Amino acid sequence: MQGGAGKKMSRQQRRKMNKDAREQERLDSIRAEVEREMAENPTGNQGAVEEAGLKQLCNELQLQIHEITPDGHCLYSAIADQLNVRYPMEELYTYQHMRKAAASYMRQHADDFIPFISDLDESAAGVDKGAQTAAEKFAQYCDAMESSSAWGGQPEILALSKVLHTPIHVIQAGMPVVKIGDEEVGDRTPLTISYHVKMYGLGEHYNSLRPAASA
Repeated sequence: MQGGAGKKMSRQQRRKMNKDAREQERLDSIRAEVEREMAENPTGNQGAVEEAGLKQLCNELQLQIHEITPDGHCLYSAIADQLNVRYPMEELYTYQHMRKAAASYMRQHADDFIPFISDLDESAAGVDKGAQTAAEKFAQYCDAMESSSAWGGQPEILALSKVLHTPIHVIQAGMPVVKIGDEEVGDRTPLTISYHVKMYGLGEHYNSLRPAASA
């Protein structure tokens, strides 16, 4: 038997672990309550339930919703806002910067993304149904992501996390936090955005979640 049982955890590490566990329990409790309320009121005002649940989560995480215009650019605008708040520069980031960055990365890593772009995604982006190959369709898809108001989703979030070398966390009421990029760049402070399904009449939407003190 080899000696040593591993490095002993310090008191500070134990306190942090216990604090993280308690915080996770509170978040899980909030998510479960929101999920229960939405299930019990399928025809009620689920937008209000979603909003209340998300605000509870934000309070626990010391974040506050910063409203983004629901214009098709919301994902990119939300991430641009996160960068402007966390890493301010003389020239502000815009949704155009984010669209161009995501499309460029996806073109360069087409094989990683093509399997995850559905027919529905292509249709929403206005991809020509007459395109002959998956590569042609994907090229049109990336063009739409770069230069139109086509709605972005998880593939584009992944691309931006890669480009920015920063995790992106997506908060949604009643659901676990989606953490993109933590495995590779988890040592960096994540950009945090919210995903809404019921709150807006136009359907799915993203907002920016700023630190509570600066929102």
